[in-house]
Amino acid sequence: MTAAGYRSWPGPARVMALAVDAAVSAAQSSDADAFADAVADLSRVDREQLAVLLGAVTRDLLERSHPDGLDADDAEQVLQGCTRSAAGWYELLDGDSLVRALTGALGISDQDEPPQPDGTAVMAHGLLLIADQLKILPQELPSVLDGALHELMRAQTIELP
Repeated sequence: MTAAGYRSWPGPARVMALAVDAAVSAAQSSDADAFADAVADLSRVDREQLAVLLGAVTRDLLERSHPDGLDADDAEQVLQGCTRSAAGWYELLDGDSLVRALTGALGISDQDEPPQPDGTAVMAHGLLLIADQLKILPQELPSVLDGALHELMRAQTIELP
């Protein structure tokens, strides 16, 4: 996976994009050590911006893989597919964190839910979802990530009245 498009981004965005790229590439290769290193790198970036970025990338990929919308059966298939892809190499695979990553990306939350899993665990599982979606789509991460970064930057530069 090439990261050439990320070189033009300002420092923090470039660092985040390269680390996301590294994590997704590691997940696609089932490389637990490289994935752990990339997740550690991502734990040092702005959590809120990273959550927005990963959510945007995940939503984009889900919209591409489910152009007619994502219903409960589709969501279950997404979760099962990701679990099958990661179960053999990712020892920290956790169903609750995977569900939180998916529902968070979709903007679904329930205030009455029990305490959420660790933010790093949810972030890691979000990366697993992205890697799994890319396995089934004829899409490369750089273009989707670049679009999400543009949207994040645009949203941060809009002045509120």
